[in-house]
Amino acid sequence: MLAARWGTKLGMTEDDVGTMVTLRVPASLGTTGEDAMRLRDALLFEDKIELQVHAGHGQIRVRISAQVYNAMDEYERLGEVVRKRAE
Repeated sequence: MLAARWGTKLGMTEDDVGTMVTLRVPASLGTTGEDAMRLRDALLFEDKIELQVHAGHGQIRVRISAQVYNAMDEYERLGEVVRKRAE
């Protein structure tokens, strides 16, 4: 759902995804470690979303974890927030 919303690729089959997955964010959000830190801080301090954000191989990726305390609407909100930041 997130990769589709962001226009990125999952990089594996959905059958290979367990409770944690690393996803590329849209390229317009940057490619460097500094870009990743900016995105992480914006998500945390402006949007109140905490997640792992890192850069490597010219891409920024986020690590998403499904936990019992998370709800689908939180993932949908993350998808929309990142999509808007990428515009």
